[in-house]
Amino acid sequence: MFIKKILKLASQAQIDLFIRNPVQFDYEVYQNKDHQSKYEHERVIHRLFQKRRDELGVYSQFQLKAGDSVNFIAIIGSGLGYHIEGLFEKFAIRSAYVYEPEPDCFYAMLHTIDIEKLLTDCQRRGGEISFKIGGNENEFVNEIYKSFKRQGFFNIAQMYQYRHYLSDKTTDAFKKIKEVAYRYQSGWGFCEDEIIGISHTLTNISANKAATLLQHAKFQVKEQPVFIIGNGPSLDECLPFIKENQNNAIIISSGTSLKPLLNYGIKPDMHVEQERPMSIYQWVKKVGHEEVLKEIPLICLNTVYPGILSLFKQPYVMLKTGDAGTSFIHDHISDRYEELFYCNPTVTNASSAGAIAMGFKKLFLFGLDYGFKSQDEHHAKDSIYYKDIDHFKMHYDFKVPGNFVDEVLTIRTFDNSRGVLEMLLEQNRDVECVNCSDGARILLTTPCRVDALPAFPVIENKVQLISQHLASCFDNDYTIKHDLFAEFSDVMAYFDGYIETLLDMFNGVNNKEDLTQAFSAQYLFMNSVDAGKQRKLFHRFFCGSLNYLQTSIMSNLNNYHDEKARNRFIQFCVKEMSDHFIWLLADLKAHYNQPARA
Repeated sequence: MFIKKILKLASQAQIDLFIRNPVQFDYEVYQNKDHQSKYEHERVIHRLFQKRRDELGVYSQFQLKAGDSVNFIAIIGSGLGYHIEGLFEKFAIRSAYVYEPEPDCFYAMLHTIDIEKLLTDCQRRGGEISFKIGGNENEFVNEIYKSFKRQGFFNIAQMYQYRHYLSDKTTDAFKKIKEVAYRYQSGWGFCEDEIIGISHTLTNISANKAATLLQHAKFQVKEQPVFIIGNGPSLDECLPFIKENQNNAIIISSGTSLKPLLNYGIKPDMHVEQERPMSIYQWVKKVGHEEVLKEIPLICLNTVYPGILSLFKQPYVMLKTGDAGTSFIHDHISDRYEELFYCNPTVTNASSAGAIAMGFKKLFLFGLDYGFKSQDEHHAKDSIYYKDIDHFKMHYDFKVPGNFVDEVLTIRTFDNSRGVLEMLLEQNRDVECVNCSDGARILLTTPCRVDALPAFPVIENKVQLISQHLASCFDNDYTIKHDLFAEFSDVMAYFDGYIETLLDMFNGVNNKEDLTQAFSAQYLFMNSVDAGKQRKLFHRFFCGSLNYLQTSIMSNLNNYHDEKARNRFIQFCVKEMSDHFIWLLADLKAHYNQPARA
């Protein structure tokens, strides 16, 4: 008993240190004074943060004290569990995630504390407690993401991290979560973007008669080598080899890599675009070579700006997974079309995923650097990044291992794109992928400099082969027989009731605990996609906006120490969020069948 008492006192002292300097993931949004908000959701979020700053000051910070409610805490190291027990006694913890690298430690903890009580406390508050035993730091951060996905991403706001003991494994986990926590708040999407996307989808497939990628295309295996071309700085040194072999491989250009290829006398066999803003149309126009573009098939995501389709020979559409337009086509029109996974955040992801979805098994990567050696040389020299906009130095966020060098500089978007490509290759182990890019190392690829590549035989009748393959992979016979705009309008009629249900959950919200329960109920309702295909489509349109607004509100709320001021702020936020969702639905109804506006 004496030893137990000593251990409990030691754990309490550790908790006291944590209270004085809690490690937390802060979610803060600032508006650039020179930036004019393009979307209404940006203006709403900035109003939330600005009101809090006006009332509390710019540098206000949440102070953790005994008795406070804690929505989420990640605890690294279970030890004997006395610190976990102490944390639950000190705070009203809603959800906790405990990572113990050593199974023996966890087994010992089972004999010292009452885990059932911790579980009951979390469930009573509407949360959960999870334990990760063994494994590595990557599994640790991935499991936290899964917890947010179950419980609601608003729990990211002021996410606490508590490390109980030092070891190589707990240090790796602590470092990893600091490195990649930014990913927890990315990729949510937002409704206004989906409204643009559905307008583009319906126009591209229905009005422009673009054929859509079929599910069976990936089974039509093609052994010809495919060159995936990105616009990284190492593309320059690869151009002579690509030109020398342009009759020996199928060349797929990606986004801004089109200009340096055409300027060097290389005509791609296919060109891929994935961005939805109208500005991409102007970027493609600046490529020039208008007559050559009319000889190149365009492979694009369903969400791209429709005007781009007219610049190329013939358009073909790939349905981007996780997109509202894709959900509508797949669930309400026909399920014979492929949902393309791992196709963003950058256009090279769409090129790689599209090539594999069309059955190609041998990929060679050129200019997919996902990093740069110099802040002055971040893209191919003959691209629009140097010709048509002011020269700039590329900032970098961190360094990563290089493909041919020890390390290269990179930014989060590039690193995220590289990670998505690795996941694509992990899911397609039968694909051979050779990385000839002098940039970041890409797992599951074979590094090979261009001068070490083997000779490629000529592809006989390449133009005819590609034309026949595209005809077998894409089809529009089904979609052109439907009035997609009318069918979408019929589905949209369900959304009024869903919005009303969502906002009714704010009734009776007076304090933080009420708001947390309301947010949780809203999140669970939004994500109950098994309730029907109409609910699933509603989720696609509105879930991203829900995540951003809930997280923004909770982040600001945690800075209020005075209960009355905090409750007044809650009422302000509830009205802002309610008004915004009503506005979003009206905006969707007004613009789903209108020409692209962004």
